[in-house]
Amino acid sequence: MSPPPNLPMVNAHHPNTFLERGVAVPFTTPALLGARARPADRGGIELIVPNPSGGRGVYILPWGGVCQLCRPTVHDSKLYQRIAEYQGITPGSIRTAAQAVAAQGLAGQAAAEAARSAEASETRDRLATNFLLMVAAVRQTDPTGIVDDVEVAARHPALQRRAKLGLQLIAPLLGCDTAKVFSDLEQLAAVLTPIGLDRQAPLARVPKLLAAIARFHAQAVLWARENPNDSGAQAGLAAKMAAVTITCAEITLAEARASTGSITNLLTEWIADSEAVATRLARTEWLVDGWAQICAVWESSTTQAERQIALTEISLMVPILPKEVAAWLDRLVDTDVTRGLAKVVPVNIDWRSGAYFERVARNEHLRAFAA
Repeated sequence: MSPPPNLPMVNAHHPNTFLERGVAVPFTTPALLGARARPADRGGIELIVPNPSGGRGVYILPWGGVCQLCRPTVHDSKLYQRIAEYQGITPGSIRTAAQAVAAQGLAGQAAAEAARSAEASETRDRLATNFLLMVAAVRQTDPTGIVDDVEVAARHPALQRRAKLGLQLIAPLLGCDTAKVFSDLEQLAAVLTPIGLDRQAPLARVPKLLAAIARFHAQAVLWARENPNDSGAQAGLAAKMAAVTITCAEITLAEARASTGSITNLLTEWIADSEAVATRLARTEWLVDGWAQICAVWESSTTQAERQIALTEISLMVPILPKEVAAWLDRLVDTDVTRGLAKVVPVNIDWRSGAYFERVARNEHLRAFAA
């Protein structure tokens, strides 16, 4: 038997900020399920990996340390390389990297097709969000006769002309020309695309994910009630974390959408400090980060036995809310609800090598399920 890898000690992990918590990365290697990436203090990227022994705490490792812990799949190696190419780590940048790698077929054809479909959906959502921002701008100068139907309006030359005229009237108020207003609205639309705007149909990605988290919460509460055992305790605590996340995300989602009530004010803030505005509007996406994988693990498990194993995996994946969320919401938030979460590893799993191929195949299926 080979000696254990020379890894750093497991650390307790209750981050102060969302960036310190890191962004969930959809790896397919079983030992990396629930892993997160964040900027390292000395530059580059480090990964936060749930303690694979099932105990408390996490490993904080460079990629070389991850390769000591397990044998990453080709998909995961390519995904890490793609993440390292980006400037900055955000839920959006990780998602873009993951889609690009999945589209190459490295997680199977189903995941590749799902990635391409997701990219097409996001393009559609971005166009819809951009148009609705223009409609909101026009309403400030001429509130009569505006149509909210994106497909109808996009084909209506008169409405397009009115939108252009409305932006021409707003531009002097902002001290810039119309082309700059168009450009800024497009950039704001890209930031708002994950959450969408009120009355946007179909729903944008984050609201759809919130609905999935709500379904998981309801089913986990029921499981906890019907199973007075370890899996019931895991379900109960995961449900509590889901409930807190939903509450916080609904608040930040409402605040972000409310900011579009005055496009002139929003554009003024954007021109003054676009990075600060983008950070504020992205709060909901940070709050729900990691839950797509959890919902995929849960929804892809159908039998009693599968869901017991799923809850064990989910207990390693449930995101901890950083203390920063209280400042975001300007209220007290219980960020310690996962403190009592018992974590155990399923039997017959060689976690150190990660060589249980049925789990790799399952995780590749999850890449398609949660694209």
